[in-house]
Amino acid sequence: MSDKRHFEIKFEGRFADGRMLPVATLTQVLGAMQRAVHLLAMQHEKVSVRQRERVSKAVEAKYPLLCSIPQPGSYIVPVEIGDPSVALFATEDVEAVGELFSDCCTFLSKGEISGLAARIPDSSRRDRFVEAVRAMTPSQGSGIQAGISQPSGSFRVTLDALHNRGKECLSTSTDPERQVRTVTGRLSEINFDERKIRIVYPANNRELECSYSEALEEMLLERPRELIQVTGEVIMDENDLPKKIINVESIDDVDLSPFYLQHIEYNGRLFEFVKPLELTPEMDETEQLYCLEKSQLGIDVFAYTRDQLDHELKEQIAFLWDTYARATDEELTGAALTLKHNLRAALREVARAA
Repeated sequence: MSDKRHFEIKFEGRFADGRMLPVATLTQVLGAMQRAVHLLAMQHEKVSVRQRERVSKAVEAKYPLLCSIPQPGSYIVPVEIGDPSVALFATEDVEAVGELFSDCCTFLSKGEISGLAARIPDSSRRDRFVEAVRAMTPSQGSGIQAGISQPSGSFRVTLDALHNRGKECLSTSTDPERQVRTVTGRLSEINFDERKIRIVYPANNRELECSYSEALEEMLLERPRELIQVTGEVIMDENDLPKKIINVESIDDVDLSPFYLQHIEYNGRLFEFVKPLELTPEMDETEQLYCLEKSQLGIDVFAYTRDQLDHELKEQIAFLWDTYARATDEELTGAALTLKHNLRAALREVARAA
């Protein structure tokens, strides 16, 4: 039996190792995968690309994402693409869309944009697909990792790889004079006809106009009127404050959920906390920077995005370990010696198997 439409999503880490998973995480991953499948179904069915791509009832009926009971493992969810029973030749179509999904995800994970473009030639539909696949990834720092594969083993990628490569694929900046930045503000207006939004920049309460691509429209429809982050080419004023954002690359919620630290991987090294540690980020007074602090362990990091904060945190933990935990007592005095003992009591570096 062909397994082109059969997939498994394997969750690992926090909760998942005990064969449990937050409903919000499962809903996020499956909902984003369903959006990606619908886009590929429209591509396969040769549905004309429109400014606002709405999924027809026929596509919804033919290409639903169907989940089975979780299987033994960390937390494995079997998923099938499509309902072959809806039409005489539906089996061929749903298998074709399943194969298209695995092909597109493989090209995306490897950064092979030409292969992705060959399967989704229209750039706007391609961007929508990339955004949907990127949204499948559990929140950075949540302690939950996930990957998707096929039972035969012919297809296997991590969702982190899709998330990171996807952002590179969506990069639109070509002018070195312009700065790609992330700006945080409160959503105040959406103009779908002109594909523009306005956000209020907290530092001076200025409204910033942001031009976005149609690939981001579905996400905007789901955004509440609270803090969001807009990444794009930022035009600055004479006081070096943003006044306009063009070529928006991404729009994301401000995610202040805790970072769950149990295992940290950085540059091929693995660190393990003796007791899982939760750190809750806060926004700084400008509401532009995520901040994390744990003074007992010397952790004090900040970044414009949660993804960047996750990287900074891992980098600092490796630095603190090398600088303090691995130093001899004779090399350290006072607070530095206390920090060494705190670090060695809290975590350890794990040797990887050869």
